[in-house]
Amino acid sequence: MACIVIVALSLFAILSTRRLAKIPTSHTQSLVELIVSSLDKFVIDIIGPTGGKYTSFIGTLFIYILCMNLLGLIPLLKSPTSSLAITVSLAIVVFVVYNAAGIMETGFGPWFKHLLGEPIWLAPLMFPIHVIGELARPMSLSIRLFCNIFGDETVVAVLTGMSLVVIKNFISIPFQLPMMLFGIFVAFVQALVFSMLSAIYISIAVSAAHAEH
Repeated sequence: MACIVIVALSLFAILSTRRLAKIPTSHTQSLVELIVSSLDKFVIDIIGPTGGKYTSFIGTLFIYILCMNLLGLIPLLKSPTSSLAITVSLAIVVFVVYNAAGIMETGFGPWFKHLLGEPIWLAPLMFPIHVIGELARPMSLSIRLFCNIFGDETVVAVLTGMSLVVIKNFISIPFQLPMMLFGIFVAFVQALVFSMLSAIYISIAVSAAHAEH
């Protein structure tokens, strides 16, 4: 399912950008430009003026996770993000990216100095605490996304089963419909939270002031 989303998004990106114009002449280009400009503003508001170079990463995360979340609302399909393997993989990618960004922006010295903490004589105590804190970030990212999507899908599945059992005059009652509508909201919010936290982690990593603090 995750690969299907990748292929579908790739095809959409290729087809929607084949005939770009300075002044949009199609609804598709207008939609794509609106999405890109909104994501760019979202990332810059969190990371700062230099955050534009991370828009492609954060934007990809948001769109990819949102599409995977929504996939579970289609009958007979399952959200890839209801699998811990997928959410952990995404969180590991975020962990590598924001640490790499911190090293590239501030240098290895300030990045490592932050892990040692201040004053330096407390380094034997602060270093393991900071390492545990860094490892807790991808863990919380992955578990939060997994639990919310898995829980939402489980509830929908149970209500769908009830709708198949309770039949009056051969007409089933769609108990799951309200929860499916709420699932659209959950899918959007969880994608937004994951992307926003990823942007915040990048912002913290690239901040020299935070490293000095």
